[in-house]
Amino acid sequence: MKPFYRDLRLAIIVALIAFAACWGNNAWLFPSHPAPQRDSHVWLHDKLGITSEQDNKLHPIEERFTNRKKEIEARIREANRALGTAIMEDKRYSDRVKAGVDAIHHAQGELQKATMEHLFEMQTALTPEQKDTLNKLAADALQHNP
Repeated sequence: MKPFYRDLRLAIIVALIAFAACWGNNAWLFPSHPAPQRDSHVWLHDKLGITSEQDNKLHPIEERFTNRKKEIEARIREANRALGTAIMEDKRYSDRVKAGVDAIHHAQGELQKATMEHLFEMQTALTPEQKDTLNKLAADALQHNP
């Protein structure tokens, strides 16, 4: 196989893996509920039996997380665009392609950390029973739908 086609094939595989990782990471906490984030929060609030007082406490927490998530997702999209450009221009597994993959992975890691921080910040407004339920739901999603 010619080096150009081998490199092109490798670049396409890397791009597909990056796309799949970004797509999969977007709904990792609520994989059985592919509805938009707000619907997931409504579902979660129903599961936890959130009171109106708790909802008032949770609103700013969720708003901060939504803003942070949008910011990180924008960086992931930009990193994907940069990786695509590097693939098309370099036509090989170059340092720029490697850096693009690393940038995507870094941003995905930030998103996962932000999601975990959000999970535990939510607990400040929950009863002990609700905290346990939330932790079980999160753990179940991670353990059964990694």
